Amino acid sequence: MSDYSIFAEKYRPKYLDEVVGQNHLMPFLKGFVKNKAIPHMLFAGEPGTGKTTCAVALAREIFGEDWKQCFMELNASDDRGIKIVREKIKNYAKIVPLKYNFKILFLDEADNLTKDAQAALRRTIEETSDICRFVFSCNYPNKIIPPIADRLVEFRFRNLKVNDIHIMLKKVAKAEEIDIKDSALYLLSTLSNGSLRKAISVLSAFKMADIKEINNEKVYETFYWVTEENIKSLVICLINGDISVVDKKINELLFDKCYNHKEIFESLYRVVKEMPQIPKNAKLTILPKIGDTEFRISMGATPELQLKCLMVNIILVFKKYFKESES
Repeated sequence: MSDYSIFAEKYRPKYLDEVVGQNHLMPFLKGFVKNKAIPHMLFAGEPGTGKTTCAVALAREIFGEDWKQCFMELNASDDRGIKIVREKIKNYAKIVPLKYNFKILFLDEADNLTKDAQAALRRTIEETSDICRFVFSCNYPNKIIPPIADRLVEFRFRNLKVNDIHIMLKKVAKAEEIDIKDSALYLLSTLSNGSLRKAISVLSAFKMADIKEINNEKVYETFYWVTEENIKSLVICLINGDISVVDKKINELLFDKCYNHKEIFESLYRVVKEMPQIPKNAKLTILPKIGDTEFRISMGATPELQLKCLMVNIILVFKKYFKESES
């Protein structure tokens, strides 16, 4: 019978030596393990880069078989207010560990805590620092208030490189006997945007659905990633100034292929930046316009209208800069 465990958990590294892509942090983390001592810490980085994995691996290596008794994980997105500080964090932090000098409280998504909750937490950190070490994890370190941030040693987690993700995906695909082409694995590694967890979760879905002969096209179509070919074709039409064809292509991307505006923007940004035939000055004008348009949509503007207005603006930019380059 097939094992349909969620791969992101099944293949999560248990020890620091198994963690990939964060070599710049390992001298510190392994030093903490060697000396059986850690400071209060802030793990900052994008989702899927190994923040929780490293926190659990630290506890596992420092406390051994007793790690679950000396490690508590809370998610600040479950309860953002003072209640979580008073009822959960404070109570756990005050309990004296039996066999060790300290225990670890790991607060995931700590940037979701309200400012009032963070302010209330400051006193708890001060009062229990001799028996409890706090490890905060967040995507946006600027949301941690200065009185808390000053008490934490910050470690930045990098987005994983494509090759690191590719190596891990090959191991998982081989172990699970997933019928996927290596080029599709590499594409999946690229489109995961540095998140190993995201890439492995997609691979898990292919396995559970029993999809055979997985190629690049299936990776693109199944998970609504905009193909480079679609966007390059769109950019060529923009360069040619063919507004009717551009309008048709935008409708196809939005309504036939069901891509959302963010996915289109991400691919458009990458293609414009990398296409060698686009003049440098044109790129420097267009790329900020993409960001401005995405911001307006995030503030409530209509995606379809904003996207089409952006296309008109890009056509005007191309007309200006290609005319200059010709002269």
